[in-house]
Amino acid sequence: MIDLLWTVARPLRAALSGQAVETRSMYVPTEGGWDIHLRVARLATGSGRRPAVLVVPGLGTPARAIEAWSLPVNLGELARLGVVATAVDLSGRGRSWGTDVYGGPEHHGDVRTALRTLAADPDVDATRIGVISLSLGCAAVAGALASTDRPEVGWWIDWEGPSDRDVITAHGHRMGPAMGHSMDDDAYWFPREAMRMVGNTGVPYVRFQAWRDHAQPGELRHAERMIHAAAAGRLPWFQLNDHPRNDVPANPTWMTPGNRVARTWFHNRVRALARLP
Repeated sequence: MIDLLWTVARPLRAALSGQAVETRSMYVPTEGGWDIHLRVARLATGSGRRPAVLVVPGLGTPARAIEAWSLPVNLGELARLGVVATAVDLSGRGRSWGTDVYGGPEHHGDVRTALRTLAADPDVDATRIGVISLSLGCAAVAGALASTDRPEVGWWIDWEGPSDRDVITAHGHRMGPAMGHSMDDDAYWFPREAMRMVGNTGVPYVRFQAWRDHAQPGELRHAERMIHAAAAGRLPWFQLNDHPRNDVPANPTWMTPGNRVARTWFHNRVRALARLP
């Protein structure tokens, strides 16, 4: 009930805030030569270069869903914080051409393309770009940031992303995108396992994890695996929820489930990481 009231109240509060947001679509060519679709939101008033945030949705989620109120982040709300907020339709999803590769190499390239597009925007401070991945969006982000030609990124927040093939498929019982690929098909799975790549991204990594996961309510190992992989990597720092930076807790304190808590947490983190007033 609390989440429902929050969902209803937020659009009204935003409409009364006086902070008008402009949102538009754009299409940009990828490294593979086809176009992907971006939704870009920014304040209609003010001037000067602003920090930017790229949101990479999860499995089957289009960019336009980040303008709705059923997810822990919303493009309009992010824009009202003072950032240029962008959501991407990965290849084969939403309005983007191509085939859905479920976080594989083509999606890594899509994320790089979106980040380069943001960095070239005259309204964006290219030294203050961050990334938010939702669920399986973590595979596309990890692959993009671990590549040798990654664009400059200041930070990455991962919302409850599955760490590896075991979690993605619910221990082999829910194949979903893996249809036709066995659990021992390393060539297929390695580029889609975020925990293999997070330590090589070179950027601060922050993990949000509630005690009841949004996709697999009984699953928490993926958060622990990602933090352990981050700790073993070469990152400036990493963080799980509200634990101190670089802490690998033996008994983690998990966040309260629900969008109300997550939205507030995201707003506070984006303000701090983007160095907003």
